[in-house]
Order: sequence, then C-alpha cells, then structure tokens
Amino acid sequence: MLATMLGARPTVPGEDRRHGVTVAAQARPDRWWFGLGRPTRPIEDGGDVPDGGREQTTQGYIWAFTADEAQRHLWWGTVSNATGGGMATLAGEFAGAGLGVPVRPWDDPDNVTCEFAASYNAAHDVAPAQGVAGDVVAAQVWQYDIATGIATERTPDPGECPDFARLAGVRAAGSIGDVVLLGGVETTTTAGPHAGGTVVLLAYHVDGTFLGARRFPEWDNIKNFVVAGGRLYFGVGRVEPPSGGVQRWCGTAADPFRFEEVGRLGNQPAYFTVHENRIVTGTWHGTGSTEPAGVYVSPPLHELGPRARDRWRPVFTAAQLFPDPLTADAMVSFAVTSYEGWVYATFGLPSVAPSMTRHLAAYPQIPRGTVPELALAYLRSSPGGVVYRIKNPGELNQQVELLYGERRYWCYEPGTAEWALRDNLLHQDPRFGGGGFGSRFNDYVGWGAAVFRGKLYLGTFNTEKVLRDITLNPDTGVLSQVLGRPVPAVEAALCRQVASRLVFRDRRTAGQVWVFDDADRPARPLTTTGFNNACNWGIRGVLPVGDEHLFFGTNQGWQYPTEPRDDPPRRAGWQLLKL
Repeated sequence: MLATMLGARPTVPGEDRRHGVTVAAQARPDRWWFGLGRPTRPIEDGGDVPDGGREQTTQGYIWAFTADEAQRHLWWGTVSNATGGGMATLAGEFAGAGLGVPVRPWDDPDNVTCEFAASYNAAHDVAPAQGVAGDVVAAQVWQYDIATGIATERTPDPGECPDFARLAGVRAAGSIGDVVLLGGVETTTTAGPHAGGTVVLLAYHVDGTFLGARRFPEWDNIKNFVVAGGRLYFGVGRVEPPSGGVQRWCGTAADPFRFEEVGRLGNQPAYFTVHENRIVTGTWHGTGSTEPAGVYVSPPLHELGPRARDRWRPVFTAAQLFPDPLTADAMVSFAVTSYEGWVYATFGLPSVAPSMTRHLAAYPQIPRGTVPELALAYLRSSPGGVVYRIKNPGELNQQVELLYGERRYWCYEPGTAEWALRDNLLHQDPRFGGGGFGSRFNDYVGWGAAVFRGKLYLGTFNTEKVLRDITLNPDTGVLSQVLGRPVPAVEAALCRQVASRLVFRDRRTAGQVWVFDDADRPARPLTTTGFNNACNWGIRGVLPVGDEHLFFGTNQGWQYPTEPRDDPPRRAGWQLLKL
C-alpha cells in the first residue's frame, strides 16, 4: 500500500523484474461456488455476479508442458484442485498407518475449499469427480503462440473426445514434426501418492487441429516424453508386469496412435534425458513393483527397438543412498539431466506424507498420539530432496557424487524403538549442501529441469504453505482428523503460531528454482518465492525455447485469492512465466 501511495509499481504475483521474469499467461477464475455440497456454475465473461456466489480458480497445475518442434508454440495440460485431489489419493496411506483420514470437508476462503465425497459432483457422479476425489473438475489443454503472446484453449469437446471428461489431469506432453501428443490419466482413488490412472492419449496438429484420442487400459500412468535421435519416446506404467515401459512413436498426423515398445523396466520411467548416445530415465514405483526408484540407462540409440527392450539397465537406486529401507522405498526419482559430462539426478518424496505413513504402518510402537509426536515422526522419516550426479552411468568406472543431501539420515530401529542417525550408504559428505538446497521443506528438487544458455535450472516443490495453511490451520480440522481426536482450535492455532515463528519464518517462501552455473560451483537461487507468488508451491515446467526464452510452468493447489493480493504477493491458478 505504501509503495502504491509513493508511486512505486506494486508487485505482480509471478513477476520478478530483477531477473526479467514476466507473466505470459495465467489461469483465470472459472467457477462460482455456492456452498458445501451445492452445484457450482461456470464463470462467463461479462456475466453478473450471482447471489451467494464466490469466485474460484480451479486450474492450478501446468502438468504437461512441451514446445512444438518448430518452437513456435507451447502446449500444456492442466490439473484442477490439487489440494483436495491430492489428499484423496493419500487416504489409503493414512488409513494403513492407523491414522484418521483427513477428508472431512472444509471451507477456507483465504486459501482453498475442499469438499471431497461431499461435493455435488461426487454425489451425482459428475465426471471426473469420483468418491473421495470429489473436488476434481475437468482439465484443460492450452496452446501459446510465442510470437504473439496469445494463449488459446484447445480442450476437446465431448463430441471429439468422450474420454476427456474422465481425466483427473493431463500429465505428459511431447511433440515431433507436425504432431503434438498429450497424455492424461483418469481419476482413481486407489493410486496412492503416485496419482496414476488409465492413460488417455490426445493428438493435435501443430496448427491446433484436434486429431483424435485413444484410451490405453493397459497403461496406468504417464509422465514425460523425450526426443532422442530424431524419434519421440515416452514412459508409461504398465498394468501387467514388468511395471514400466518405454514407447517409441511410429505414427503420422493421419495415424497418430502407433507405437512400439522399446523398453521394459522394473519401475515406471518418469523423467528422461539423452546422455552419451543413450536415453537415461529416472523411475517411479510401478504397479506391483518392489524395486526401489532410481536411474536406468538404455542401449545405444541405434540399437533401440523391440528386440532390445529388455536391455535397459538400472545403474543406481534410492536403496544405495538411504540407510532406512522404508525411507528408500518411499522415494521416487525426479529430473535426470545431462550436464557437463554428468547425469544430474534427484530423489524426493512424491507427496507430503508417504514415508511417515509407511513408518507408522510398519512400526505401531512409534508414538503418534500428539501433535509433537506426529511432527517428530514426519521430520525424521521424511528428508528433503536430494541432488546427486553420475559420471559414466552403467560403466565399470561409474562415479556417483552426492551434491545436496545429508551425510547422516535418520533410521528407525525397532530393536531399541528409537530413531538413530546413520551414515548415508555412499559414505559421502554432500559436496554443496543439505537436502532441499538447504531447506528441509523442498520435498521435490528437480520437479522440472532443463539446460538453458549453459546453465542447469531445477524447479522444486516447497511444502511450507501446505503445512502451515492446511495441516496446522484450525479452519481445516486436518489435525483433529489425523489424530482421531478433537484438537481444540486454540491448540491448533498455537501450533501454527509456534511453527510460523520457529520454522516457517517467511510467508513469502514458495516454489523455488535453483541454477547451476557450471559443474564446479554450488547452485544459486533464481527464486525462493514462487516468482513473487506465495501460491506457487512448485515449478514443474522448465522449458527452453532455443537460446532466446526459458519458460516456467507453475503448480499450486489454491483456489483463492482469485485476484492479486500483496500480503504476501499471491494469486491462485497456474502461471506461464517467461524469462
């Protein structure tokens, strides 16, 4: 307010003038909300404000993100209401740990409304809502013209793609020639923290024409595409073992759904890079898999094909770093990126709670009846994200170096019923710093990653606002539900106040981007504030366009505020940002 009175330009959420980052496009308020359990109504341009209606911005994630081969357009797909949808996917984890399941509806008009199974859509079977995942609404597809700066919605209508209405979100995108492919996953309440579902592929011509869609019930997840050697590849979770597959596109614009399987892996291939004439992939747990997440390397590119699909080799896993087997099992691999002769790779937890819930399920003796006990179990079971790198992956002279992590990690030892610090299994000090780039609450590091102008950019998911404004917020009742007993509002408010003063000291802290200028120096922060938008809890999209532009796609689970606020700077909804 004072800056405005003095004539200074107010902070625009998502804009970082110091680093030349501007808002290229952003989600707009799209629904009128009228109360728990009542039907919502789309917001129409120029329409009147209905009695009792409150604006919501439901589209929070740029989840799929790519540029066409000519690099004239960006394409992305979204996911909606990630707070309610995300908590719904964790219901089984909480129940298995003997905790209460936090899916009782709440309305917090400063942050987010979650209705779960009490939503009108869930009660009346309005897809894509389903049971406890009742907050999920239809996803969207967008195209952005880089030259004109115009974003155009390309969501297929029901006549073009009846299956689109069942999608929880559009999660993966890739392009080659004149075709753009996007992969969505259907809503399910049984996928756990990996948030999978039956895959539906959408195909577009680069001019925006919808070419068709096809449902693949044999696949239950999809995350990323990669172009290698002039061919387009993507990874899927397989319903039947083995649980991971790499597909190579063999189609045309006239016949866009032809693929051949060129890789079969023990886990789902999730992130990709091309390194020394091979594809390297970081994996997530696939259906039925007991293999820890890690890194696989393909055969040489010229040998890739169906006959070589069993020749992908694991070269490093989380079980070779974390001394606690349950912590190792909860980890997934985020970005893998070829940079200055190394493969930079990452580990993190795929949501706020899976390592804690697995420890509590395995060891009933771990105390969890009070807020401090639950907090201790969470902090000791759930380390910040890890950055490491591999030279000569899969070779006899392979080297692995820990860059950001811990020399010692907490392990639960059931024999003594105590937590103890144990050396990491590489027996290395981190070269540059602690996990999460020094912040315990950067759960994901390398949620998105890319090399631009010789520098490596890594985006994070920061959980501080989630923990402060959902878990410790008296308005949500989450603590009472998890603990299975009423937590008085004054106790919850006190916990939140203490955490804010001692742990979450800066309300501006949000999703972050860290930059390696070269292989010899530590990373430096480009932003630790979601590019001046405290609602941006993460940056999954990091996409260079030639040597001219670097675009970021943001991620968040908030519906409010629908207009910019400055307390701290924030605005709900996905943002496309341009460096």
